[in-house]
Amino acid sequence: MKRLIVVLSGIVLVMGMAGLADAATSDSITLKVSCVVGLSVAIDKAEYNFGNVAPKTATISTETIVVTNDSGGRTEDYTINCSTYTAAWNLKASDPLDTDEDLFSLKALLKTTQASEGDYTGKAFLDTDSASQQNMTEADFGTSGYSGNDVAADVVRNIWFRLKTPGTTTTEAEQSLSVTITANGSGTF
Repeated sequence: MKRLIVVLSGIVLVMGMAGLADAATSDSITLKVSCVVGLSVAIDKAEYNFGNVAPKTATISTETIVVTNDSGGRTEDYTINCSTYTAAWNLKASDPLDTDEDLFSLKALLKTTQASEGDYTGKAFLDTDSASQQNMTEADFGTSGYSGNDVAADVVRNIWFRLKTPGTTTTEAEQSLSVTITANGSGTF
């Protein structure tokens, strides 16, 4: 009888271990997903008018112009350029001299409050190449901790423009300048 109990116990033990070995098997699956969110930036004004400005004058925009990352979920880097301007004037990558005819300069600055002349010292001029996009880094177009680099979704930036009019001009007709801010994927610069 003892022998039968030992044999039955051994069989039960072997069967139990076989059952545990079956229960220990596993498999896995790899899940993949892409979060599709387009890049997007919005400027709250369609235009800004500097009004009547004398020649040889630097003037700074006085109204807040708001730039918003309205992508709905992407962190973005901004680039900027002055893509077109009225044919009579030409963009110069430095302040025009008093003798420069029909040459103007333009700077942009991201700042929470209205910019002053001193805020633009050492900041980049918008490029004369209409196809060129300039990175809106803190060094070139921003203020401390406030730039076009790594702008999170729904975050706003205030932009201020500084225009320097030509030394002389061949026209009194209103001039139009088209500034484009482009949203790029984070890590562009």
